[in-house]
Amino acid sequence: MRPKRIVTAVFSAAVILVAMALAISEAGVNTSYAACSVALAVLAVVFVLMDISYGRIISALIGLVTPVVTLVALENYTHVISDLSMMIIILNLLFFYALYGMMTFLLGSVKRGFLVATLIPMIFGLANYFVVSFRGSPIVPWDFFSIGTAASVADNYTFTLSWKGCFSVITFVWIILISSKSRVQFRRKAVRIPLAAAFVAAMVLYISGIQNSAFQSFFGMDTTLFTINVFYRNNGIAAAFLGNLRFLNVEEPDGYSVSAVTELAEQYSGDSDDSDAEVTQYPNIIVIMDEAFSDLSVWGDFATSEEVMPFFKSLQEEAIGGEVYVSVKGGNTANTEYEFLTGDTMGFLPTGSVPYQQYIKNDMPSLASYLGGLGYDTLAIHPYNASGWDRDDVYDYFGFDDFLDKTDFDNPTYVRNYISDSSAFDKIIEQYEEKEEEDRLFVFEVTMQNHSGYSSDSPGFDIYVELTDVENKTTQVTATEKYLTLMNMTDKALQELVEYFEEEDEPTIILMFGDHQPSDYITNQIRRICGVSEPETVEEIQQGYRVPFVIWANYDLESAYYDGISVNYLSGILLEAAGVPLTDYQTYLSELMETLPVINGNVYRDEDGNFYAWDTDDTYDDILNAYQMLQYNHLVDTKHRLNWFFGLGTE
Repeated sequence: MRPKRIVTAVFSAAVILVAMALAISEAGVNTSYAACSVALAVLAVVFVLMDISYGRIISALIGLVTPVVTLVALENYTHVISDLSMMIIILNLLFFYALYGMMTFLLGSVKRGFLVATLIPMIFGLANYFVVSFRGSPIVPWDFFSIGTAASVADNYTFTLSWKGCFSVITFVWIILISSKSRVQFRRKAVRIPLAAAFVAAMVLYISGIQNSAFQSFFGMDTTLFTINVFYRNNGIAAAFLGNLRFLNVEEPDGYSVSAVTELAEQYSGDSDDSDAEVTQYPNIIVIMDEAFSDLSVWGDFATSEEVMPFFKSLQEEAIGGEVYVSVKGGNTANTEYEFLTGDTMGFLPTGSVPYQQYIKNDMPSLASYLGGLGYDTLAIHPYNASGWDRDDVYDYFGFDDFLDKTDFDNPTYVRNYISDSSAFDKIIEQYEEKEEEDRLFVFEVTMQNHSGYSSDSPGFDIYVELTDVENKTTQVTATEKYLTLMNMTDKALQELVEYFEEEDEPTIILMFGDHQPSDYITNQIRRICGVSEPETVEEIQQGYRVPFVIWANYDLESAYYDGISVNYLSGILLEAAGVPLTDYQTYLSELMETLPVINGNVYRDEDGNFYAWDTDDTYDDILNAYQMLQYNHLVDTKHRLNWFFGLGTE
């Protein structure tokens, strides 16, 4: 018996048994499912060791059936095939027939071609399953720009499978095993090369066609990107992913021209005047964007063993507080900081895109460059890898003077595997104490303590905020209590920071806000406790995108509360509270906020509280188009960018 065959048999069985173990870890023991998995693992060994093969007829039948089974298995990771209409099923099948045909003729045999063609959806589907589990939304094309960032935090997650996912893996294993018995090969170049070229051409035509609106309309594709999970469920994973390729570039707004955007910008020219000001007239400005910091009581009341964030809420009442509607949930932190630092919105960019990694490739006016121009020393701090989300490049493009990452922390305290918020805030104090008295400091810090991975083991971590009305302490409940404990730790660290600056004479203002809520794994538990059903309306869904903010200063601030704005307005509110003149862009945004206080990647909301999903209403089209033109000039049309409007240089 060939050693290679034995290795294949053992490896195939091991993959099946590992998938079963992951399913047991996630969903518990299901006797019938487990028995079926073991039986399929044993049969896999027997099948591989059998000395059988088949020729053209059976191979042709396998070729006809395999794409159908592949489609079902791929969808089964996160959805079910019955979610798809018949036309959408046909659309996805066309891709898989092209894929299997292309790989077969490129590699010259059914065995090799089907191996590669099956591994692609098997691995992609598995990765997509984990991504949906961790952040609540599926893989999009631009996620591949973020592989390094994802890999750096992967060891903080627990990788488990549903039983559905387990049987998808098993199905893919059996597809590979069955096709491996085919002895059909294509050695004649006169046949192989033309057919390979034909299937490659078919794949190219498919990928280009699926990005065309007429093609999408013919097959009845759902083109609404409001909820990306629904977009994938309705269109099928393969078609949805490939269709999203059309969003790799930012589309030019209707009516855009340099003259049109200049005319618009000039309406706000000269509204801010900072030419005679000395930087010593302004306060130190500290901004903390705290990882996954959110107040889950937005979902309803739930009892805990102690209050989760008492100090933060007291500051909101005393100073300037409110709620912001962010564009992301459970991940993609960089998009929230992009909106804050630039005043732009994700609403005009492809769903799931990451400007830091896709669009920002050279110097760009930002809050940092503007404050630097006023004489501030500008500093970014992130107590983790500098390369995450390409911050080491982007912060330089944004005009930060310095960037401190985790390597710049001496003997910090750790919470789980991350530098604590207490140590992160101490670094701010350290930088403040090291500056010259006549200097003014702008610090922008993105923390890491509360990063997801709440269900993984955390030796030495004391969960002291408990859900008192929940008796059955499941893994999900424990993970939620861990998250709430982390929120309380952040609250205490913030109190220490504020108490320090209360004693300082130099005027200092602090803004703190969350980048997003945790993933659905945590919020779903809170919803169940509160008796809140699955969100369905636009307004209900947006509850999952609400995070709190507070602005405090060691001098008198007029108390105010903003009950629902978006992050793109927050820097303007901060500068107004600090007594720092606004850029012309921020002046424009301040006026826009009166009409549309929320504009994010999912929705916009008017002054009367009405939410609108994108492309569902034309009431505010002209207003939104004007904003989109300004943003396009800011982010994309760098050659003709109106730097003076965005706070960089003069007109």
